[in-house]
Amino acid sequence: MADYAGILSKHKFKFKKSLGQNFIYDDDLLDEIAVAGGADGVTVVEIGAGAGTLSRAIAKRAKRLCAFEIDETLFPVLDETLNEFDNVQLFSNNVLELGVETVDMLVGEPYVVIANLPYYITTPLISLFLKSELCGSITCLVQKEVADRICATDGSDYGALSASVQAVAEPQTVRVVKSWEFDPMPEVDSALIKLDRIAGATLSEELDDFIKQCFAQKRKTLVNNLTAAGINKDGLLRALTKLGESATVRAEQLGTEKLIELERLIRDPEFGTE
Repeated sequence: MADYAGILSKHKFKFKKSLGQNFIYDDDLLDEIAVAGGADGVTVVEIGAGAGTLSRAIAKRAKRLCAFEIDETLFPVLDETLNEFDNVQLFSNNVLELGVETVDMLVGEPYVVIANLPYYITTPLISLFLKSELCGSITCLVQKEVADRICATDGSDYGALSASVQAVAEPQTVRVVKSWEFDPMPEVDSALIKLDRIAGATLSEELDDFIKQCFAQKRKTLVNNLTAAGINKDGLLRALTKLGESATVRAEQLGTEKLIELERLIRDPEFGTE
């Protein structure tokens, strides 16, 4: 195992809680993440390169690694931990500010995402890459409860995040990673998840917004949530009837496939919107 802690200390690095910095030093675990993400021989995008611990495991396997890190105090650390690799490009840009089209342009070829995501930006980052034209899969560490929500197909865990992901990807939990495997140690356990994109599927802004509207208030019926968002009630009721659903159904009772079909129906002039 490389002396990551020693390198961080040498460069007088201080962890920034505001950036959700929790690093992993165990090379066996890092290798497992890189393998699970399918890094071998492909182009990989990593969000939050940190000390370069996961970056090294990826770079050993990947054709090319595009690593994004917004904490510039980590750049001297990354120069040291990644100095043996000539297939790594380091970007200081904030991916959420760049937007997915710019990220795709910078990478310029099909890629997979492999990352130890900061907890506070997990959902927007996953959403961003599901809208990419080039991203084939997302393998990332997230809070275990978020992983449970992403993979849920029904019950209380199933919600807007579950439906948005499952509309365009097939999610699976690869393994649980205990809190003590990170430095500093977070308060909760994490899970490594993999989201394999369904061929030809991208999460459009319209579908993403529609799903969020469906779950705006989970205790309300789907009709109440969508009419509050400006969707024509009569057309909505006819669309639900076509799907074999009642006017009192809630979003979580439909499931992802019917939510996608409902969004398609209400865009049909036959059903109409306001």
